[in-house]
Amino acid sequence: MKKVLALMLCFALTIGCLTGCGKAPAGEEAPAEGQNETTEEQEGAQAPENEDPGVELDMSKTVKIGVLVSDSTTAESLAFQSYYKDYIASNYNVELVYSDELTDAAGEKSAIDTFITNNCKAVISFSSFDRMAQLEQCAGAGIYYAVATGTLTDDEYAQVKDNEYYVGAIGPSLEIEFQTGYDMAKYYLDQGKTRFAIFGGAIPYYTEMHIYRAAGMLTAMVEAGGGDYQGASDKDAIIGKLFETASIETGSIGSVEILGYVGGYDMDDAWFAKCGQMAQTEGLEVILAVGNGSDFFGSSIAGTDVKIASVDAYATAYGEAMEGGMLDYLAGKFSASIGPIFIATYSATLGAPIRTEDGCALALSQGYWVATSAEQFNEFYAVDSSTEAPAYTKNMLDTLLGTDYATFEAFVSKYSFEEIQTMQ
Repeated sequence: MKKVLALMLCFALTIGCLTGCGKAPAGEEAPAEGQNETTEEQEGAQAPENEDPGVELDMSKTVKIGVLVSDSTTAESLAFQSYYKDYIASNYNVELVYSDELTDAAGEKSAIDTFITNNCKAVISFSSFDRMAQLEQCAGAGIYYAVATGTLTDDEYAQVKDNEYYVGAIGPSLEIEFQTGYDMAKYYLDQGKTRFAIFGGAIPYYTEMHIYRAAGMLTAMVEAGGGDYQGASDKDAIIGKLFETASIETGSIGSVEILGYVGGYDMDDAWFAKCGQMAQTEGLEVILAVGNGSDFFGSSIAGTDVKIASVDAYATAYGEAMEGGMLDYLAGKFSASIGPIFIATYSATLGAPIRTEDGCALALSQGYWVATSAEQFNEFYAVDSSTEAPAYTKNMLDTLLGTDYATFEAFVSKYSFEEIQTMQ
């Protein structure tokens, strides 16, 4: 009997030890006896969903983050720089180290080497000569890497989504780029406009975002005109045709006409002469630009009824162009759109990376603010250019530090001007 009692006591003590230690996190002591049970009152007092009371971010130390730039003079790049330098750097304990203006992949590699030498803990990239090489270099050095405004291709993302040092990318997806071009053309087609010219930007260089914007324009024309574009009559076929030719052919699409096309960025006298000639084409009603249009065509349409529509950013020059009748429609990136990717990168350096439910890097889409009048432009620009109360304020961004993916994704998905205003 004594042996049986001894065995039972030993078994009970073993179960007690397993119960008391099994839930203790690594590095923490197990709770004292009686503290491992949760009462109904305690359950009601637990932290709400998406908050982890065990994670406390230490933001006392200054974190260095390198920023790669391939463009430092356009309205878009200046707006992005202002948001990071004038607002983010003033409100977070970070030091942003900018590269010189980069012109090739070799320059990107050299700049990242400099960031690593200067003890940067992460790199946020606005440069896209060789993003995969950038990530490989950063991961090899054990520092985080993020794409500031843009996306990787599906194949690229599949290769790197599990890389612990790849934070991710936030920017217009190719679907959004297509829809942006479609909406732009449809805006004028719905007004009864039928005679267009197109500025194709980087289509000759096979730049995907410009090809998809142009494909959206052409698809809207096919739907409105009742014809086809060079034998292609649906979205996928038109995209394929543009990748095949790296250009846009003039001619009729049913009742809609493409009277002119200019592509590339030669920026020499012959190129500017071609731009001027196209803008003054007899009967032309609208110039649709996959990028900036007012700088290249604005002066040529002065005194005419020709409208210019562009995809670019919110900057003083474009407001003046709208006031002066040299720009009629703008699908523009807002400068604070790069706030969430900063937060995701900063959070990762603090030990709280934001990953998908499957543990993968971020791949989120964010679109444009569309202004169709000077008044609407001014309303958007007043917020976008503010260094006191920009579209995404510190209070808003703070809610994303160390948060879960669902919360982060929901925040990023509400990017229209109206949606952001309701979040203030």
